Amino acid sequence: MARIILYTGKGGVGKTSITASTAALMAEMGKRTLVISTDPAHSLSDVLAMDIGPEIKEVDTNLYAQEISVNDAINHHWQELKGYLTGLFQSQGLDPVSAEEIATLPGFDEAAQLLYVKEYFESEKYDYILMDSAPTGESLRLLSFPEAMTWYMEKLFPIGRTTAKVFRPIARPLVNIPLPEDSVFESLERLYRSLREVRNLLTDPETTSIRLVCNPDRMSLNETKRAYTYLMLYGYPVDALVVNKIYGEDTGEFFKGWRELQAQMLAEIDSSFADLKVFRVELEKEEPIGLKSLRAFARKIYGSEDPSRQFGVRKSIEYEKVGDEYLVKLSLPFANKNRLNLYNKGGELVIEVDNWRRVFYLPQALAEKRPVAAEFINGKLNITMG
Repeated sequence: MARIILYTGKGGVGKTSITASTAALMAEMGKRTLVISTDPAHSLSDVLAMDIGPEIKEVDTNLYAQEISVNDAINHHWQELKGYLTGLFQSQGLDPVSAEEIATLPGFDEAAQLLYVKEYFESEKYDYILMDSAPTGESLRLLSFPEAMTWYMEKLFPIGRTTAKVFRPIARPLVNIPLPEDSVFESLERLYRSLREVRNLLTDPETTSIRLVCNPDRMSLNETKRAYTYLMLYGYPVDALVVNKIYGEDTGEFFKGWRELQAQMLAEIDSSFADLKVFRVELEKEEPIGLKSLRAFARKIYGSEDPSRQFGVRKSIEYEKVGDEYLVKLSLPFANKNRLNLYNKGGELVIEVDNWRRVFYLPQALAEKRPVAAEFINGKLNITMG
């Protein structure tokens, strides 16, 4: 069974170099490895020093690469649904080009890329699938989309399909709006099922590892802390952190002040991410370009460690029965309690952290219960349901 390793971090931290170097080293170790870029601003071709493109390309023995095209992904997975929406917008007076552009609904581009991951995982052609993702914010939208889609499908889709079946024969002679055929709904159902399966893959620590990449500076560290919190909110298994571009002693007197500041950041990283495997790598004198340089770079990152193994993850949510009440324990390591909000709505526990919101589908035993107390201690939100 294949494993998936996803690298994410702030733009400019060296995420693509780290992903590609890891893939190159794993391929050299005899593991059939596919590295894919889901970043709209692809740079995988640049670090591999060859043109990759939207189709899977064999780069070297055991090493394959792809820069996913969003348009190709959407047409491949949702051609029927997009065709209906394009026709709908054209019927309302939009020109064909604008209609096709608007028919790509928000979030569909991210989700299309995830379906490629599912397809490659199920093909059993690869031992490892490495993802060079977009910068942090876009990666979080990518990873949160399957759950958001689940909520909309379960709440709105049954009503929409029933209404269309009843209304379609009556409305056709009266209105010029094309109503969806059953095949469109079936396409949407397949999409929904596939996204649920993708989420199951990506939240299973036996299958997936998510690794954070940062630089030892305040802005990068703060964004990494937020990313870790949000990934835990959505239940994704983070197992390692790579700290890149550390100034070594050979950078001379001019960078002494920077080295001192970085030393403070590194100490904070060690204490803040004590539950993760932390890798440190010094700033390279030259960018690692090409397979030989990338493999040398990967050896500097991982040392004697096997980069393909799972380094251990913290559970994001746990349930505990205490008398007649239940305790829901959610790890949110760097959340600010003043920006936390939670409530129960129709058997769904809703938790909001900053601009991110997750709906938890509670176990049946808790579905009728309401949050009666909550406390946030040492990065863990403990919710009493009674």
